[in-house]
Amino acid sequence: MSISFRGRADEQEIVALLSDLVRINSINPYAGTLGVDGNGEPDMIRYIAGYFDAREIPYTLQEVLPQRCNLVAHIKGRGMGALVFEAHVDTVTVDAMVIDPFDPVCRDGRLYGRGSSDCKGSVATMMYAFSMLKKMNVTPDCDIYFVAAADEEYAYRGVLKFLEDGRRYDGAVIGEPTSLRVCIANKGVTRFFVTARGTACHSSMPWKGHNAIVDMAKLITKIQERIQPRLAEYVHPLIGPRTLSVTTIQGGELVNITPDFCRIQIDVRTLAGDTFSGLAADIQALIDEMKAEDPAVDITIEPAYLEDQCMETPESASIVQAACAACDKILDAHHIDGLFCGCDATKFSRAGTPALVFGPGDIKVAHTVDEFVPICELTKAAEVYAQLCVDFLPQRDG
Repeated sequence: MSISFRGRADEQEIVALLSDLVRINSINPYAGTLGVDGNGEPDMIRYIAGYFDAREIPYTLQEVLPQRCNLVAHIKGRGMGALVFEAHVDTVTVDAMVIDPFDPVCRDGRLYGRGSSDCKGSVATMMYAFSMLKKMNVTPDCDIYFVAAADEEYAYRGVLKFLEDGRRYDGAVIGEPTSLRVCIANKGVTRFFVTARGTACHSSMPWKGHNAIVDMAKLITKIQERIQPRLAEYVHPLIGPRTLSVTTIQGGELVNITPDFCRIQIDVRTLAGDTFSGLAADIQALIDEMKAEDPAVDITIEPAYLEDQCMETPESASIVQAACAACDKILDAHHIDGLFCGCDATKFSRAGTPALVFGPGDIKVAHTVDEFVPICELTKAAEVYAQLCVDFLPQRDG
């Protein structure tokens, strides 16, 4: 199709749309992880439904959890195949923010507010791309879907629900802040707890007990000295090395009681071939060494509560080639890159759909105290999405 969307997006309309989305509290309600009760996605889904209703774009609601839904919009194509655009509508907490998280402010070429970058900017520009197709009465070659997904910031349950029927799509574009770079790889993530148990006693007589925090400190040191260097030996050209981070620690009750409990949480960013079982075996070997030196050591590795594989889509895949061509038309250039963090793209990849990540904003300001998105990237993202809708030709890869 010869139509070009370059210069067709209206900046004021997109800014107004994104501002409306930022005003909506859609903090993921899983307070145990995110630290604050949130409203979740219902208000976002209602707004998006109203937006599509006004433009006569059909959609369905897909229940993910009680009162928490995905919205799936659909533009019918003239031929076979299907292309999916997906972006999550939940955000992280706003506890530490130094700006009003729900009062979008435009300043110095940026729109500030929680979710402006991660990833309501992508949501707004995907919605706007659909509205441009409808307004211009454009019929793509294949079916186009837009999924406003729930629960990405906790357990990816929205995208998993969408993919539950096992359907394979010809390509997927996942909205996340990539600074308008075509990201074809991202790391996997594994998260789990390790618990140490000891024997409590009065702190004036520590020899009467066994200090769980001291045991855990020894294990953490061993992990950092023995396991972390091995993880970092290989550096992926797009997404860097594997990483392991001890991110939370809990232990002890009072300053004058030797602690009988200590629990840490570990976040591992993985590459192809990595498994939780392999990592757990490496850590268990360190625990066994400690137990051989002191039989009172009691440390347990708990099962992973999140394990997600990494993603890497070949540059030769038709969705990547089409995205690069769309960027060339709208931006005069394209840049292939990788995304260090996890996102919904891995689930599409695992289900057999070639996927990439692309969107406005910089991942480095996601979740930050003054989150923002460059306004100039919003119009460009919408135009690239729309261009990709009309230029993508389904072609099963492999």
